[in-house]
Amino acid sequence: MMKRRKGHGSVNLIPPIITRAELGWTDGGFGLGYFDGEENNLSHFLWLSGEKEHGPYEVKMLIYRKHDQLKELLALLKSLGDQIQLVSIFEPVEIQVQDLIKQPFKGRMQSRRSPYEQKHVSEAFWQLRICNLVNCISKTHLVGEPLTFNLELDDPIEKKLDDSHSWKGISGKYVIHLGPKSKIEKGTRKNLPHLKSSVGAFSRMWLGVRPASGLAVTDDLEGPADLLLDLDRLIRLPKAQLGWEF
Repeated sequence: MMKRRKGHGSVNLIPPIITRAELGWTDGGFGLGYFDGEENNLSHFLWLSGEKEHGPYEVKMLIYRKHDQLKELLALLKSLGDQIQLVSIFEPVEIQVQDLIKQPFKGRMQSRRSPYEQKHVSEAFWQLRICNLVNCISKTHLVGEPLTFNLELDDPIEKKLDDSHSWKGISGKYVIHLGPKSKIEKGTRKNLPHLKSSVGAFSRMWLGVRPASGLAVTDDLEGPADLLLDLDRLIRLPKAQLGWEF
């Protein structure tokens, strides 16, 4: 898992007990894979769950290091097609599964409302937020014309923390510089555009989940139109994919 192919937004959950616990939730779980790694170690594998002989089955883990290994795993799934009628799978990093389905809309209509319905589902089952703003900004590298602005950040968690907690959230006023080398400092500067945001909305923008102009419509983020457009232009990131359920 630690050596898997990672994309933007990837997360590592280091304690092995987390993976053991996750596998324990799968009914009738089993794994298939290849030992092509160093010293014949496990290199790429699938973990599936489902008790019925003909499915549906769900791929709980799809772990690989190279795209050729991903193709091997998908071919392995296809080889089960005579017996298993349906498999659901999270889209791998950088891949759109629909590209691999012949006549996807035809299949969806023919299988509609059946136990083996073919469909695409979008879910947001995880939550993510910035906890250390200095580290996150300093490790941000964006391609394009640099942008500097004032940020007024509201972190609602500070209202829930008493004096026994040394960490009080990240509310405050900052000067943010985004570009190939990003940096941050506390305070404000005159003659800079001003962005006001909750930590949740700012985290979504920073991760590339949604553009600033969209968040200004639906979330707690507001600023001048020109600043929002500049942020849209600069923060153009791939789809954030964890690669590890939690």
